[in-house]
Order: sequence, then structure tokens, then C-alpha cells
Amino acid sequence: MENQELQAIERNALAEANEMDFAALVEKSSKENLAKLKPVLTLTAEYMELEKPSEFFDGIFIGWQDLELTDKQTGENKTLNAARFIVDKQVKINAGAVLVSELQRAKINVGTALRVTYIRKEGNTKVYTLTLLG
Repeated sequence: MENQELQAIERNALAEANEMDFAALVEKSSKENLAKLKPVLTLTAEYMELEKPSEFFDGIFIGWQDLELTDKQTGENKTLNAARFIVDKQVKINAGAVLVSELQRAKINVGTALRVTYIRKEGNTKVYTLTLLG
């Protein structure tokens, strides 16, 4: 069989698989099927701020997102790298410079269970510690 024929067969198989997946999704979307399902996880991220030293949260690290904000003093728009966690079936984010730096330095993998503890404030910077949970 020639290469072009193989590619055509692969394209057709892929198109059929995609069509079947779409049909299955359409079926899943019926009111009857959706009524049987229960909420599992809130995907809309909420900022998680730790206020007092020794406060902590336990969560699963799930990656990064850009956080757009306006600097209160300069009015300048900034983009910060924020860490995403699943905490009690909700997505939470935190863009603390020390926290983000520690996660990157330690090369924490997505899916890692962590305790994030607020230790102290140095100037305007909050210092956090990361503890692996197991």
C-alpha cells in the first residue's frame, strides 16, 4: 500500500473517531444524563490569601496561570505568574513571589500534594514554606 493511501486511511479513521467522540458528547449532554451527575470540582479559580503567620493550606499543585492586575501605585498593568492548586474541590491561585519562586526552584510536578504555610512578611513580601504531603 502506498504512503498516500495509508495517510488517507489514517485521516478517515481519525475523522470517524472524532465524529464518534462528538456523538458521544452530544449524548452525554442530554438533560437526563447530566441530571445523574454531581458537581466534582469548581474550575473557576479563586485567589487564596494567607493573612497571619502560621496559616496554611493543603492542596494539589495543578500548574500555572497568568494573573493580570493593575499596580495600585503606578496604574501600570502587570502580568504575574500564579500557582494553581486544588483545595477542597475548588481551584485556588496564589501569585506570591516567594511561593512561585519556591515552586519553580523545587521543580514541583503537577499532581504533587503540598502544604503551603505563610511564615512571615519581609517588607511587602510574604515568605512561604512548602512541605510535601504523603
